[in-house]
Amino acid sequence: NDNRTCVDIDECVRNISGCNQNCTNTNGSYFCFCHPGYEILNDNRTCVDIDECVRNISVCNQNCTNTNGSYFCSCYPGYQIQDDNRTCVDIDECTHNTSGCNQNCTNTIGSYLCSCYPGYEIQDDNRTCVDVDECIHNISGCNQNCTNTNGSFFCSCYPGYEILNEYRTCVDIDECVRNISGCNQNCTNTNSSYFCSCY
Repeated sequence: NDNRTCVDIDECVRNISGCNQNCTNTNGSYFCFCHPGYEILNDNRTCVDIDECVRNISVCNQNCTNTNGSYFCSCYPGYQIQDDNRTCVDIDECTHNTSGCNQNCTNTIGSYLCSCYPGYEIQDDNRTCVDVDECIHNISGCNQNCTNTNGSFFCSCYPGYEILNEYRTCVDIDECVRNISGCNQNCTNTNSSYFCSCY
């Protein structure tokens, strides 16, 4: 100390700058600057977080969540984030077998739809298919017997009747006309049967 030579005071090293993040010393002064993701206020000392989401500078494809000094992107349900951590693409739940659909699965943008094979109906969970009992619900069209099967049904007839080619309607078998009654003289057809008589 010769009381003649002036030396710069390093406000940064002495921690008297008031910068709340970074400080750079200059000859006779200093300046404050901020970490990435922050900006300096008008007092030239205080750094505050930049909200990239509110300012719309995040380039997130769907959701943006601000964090201190940064942000992160996320996707709506039914989408997944890509390697760039910004772009969201539809998840094909059908291809990935994550839909839980019991039978048919149709992918939609951001979601999927389950549906059932003919003869089945979708349940309240919109995933599970159960057999429709066409016989109990009287939608089979059978005019005599109806037997339910998984996803379908079949019609059958009482003894003495036969089913037509459309497999629903039963008609009386005329044993007399077909000559299958076994009567050796007169044959009289009746509904579902016949009777024999003599001359």
